[in-house]
Amino acid sequence: MNGLLHIYLLLDTSASMTGAPLEALKQGVNLLRNTLIARAARPSVVHAIAYESTPHALSSEPLTPGDLSLPALEPGGASNLGRALRLLGEQMAPEDNGLLYIFTDGEPTDDWEAALVSIRARVERVYAVLCGPAASEMPFAGRVDRAYRMGDFSPERALDTLRAGE
Repeated sequence: MNGLLHIYLLLDTSASMTGAPLEALKQGVNLLRNTLIARAARPSVVHAIAYESTPHALSSEPLTPGDLSLPALEPGGASNLGRALRLLGEQMAPEDNGLLYIFTDGEPTDDWEAALVSIRARVERVYAVLCGPAASEMPFAGRVDRAYRMGDFSPERALDTLRAGE
């Protein structure tokens, strides 16, 4: 595959992400960012959406060293993953095949499965990165290519996920 590698990040900032889960999310985004900068074989564009009751686009920029610093993320509201996936679908160009990472504690509260099916047709792979000690991978079983617990999401595993899009 030639050209840019599009990396899509959906960042759960719902009330259940307060404390350790939100800190794990930030660590995971930094780990992925550092892996992209150091080891990606293709230039990358990162698209980030934070979601709770309402999704908010955070960025859509070519990745260069120092990029992808997150704004202050304040947890609150419900975990409306479906709304975030639909917003992502609206913002993606049809030729933007890439990789999707969902950083969450695994507790979506809306109808998200149909929206994920629509997005899966437009990306190479979908990964769930489970944040926090009580994070559940149950909702994602059979729906994503791989789910990682943040404690197991090492630079080597992050690199393995990137290789899927190269």
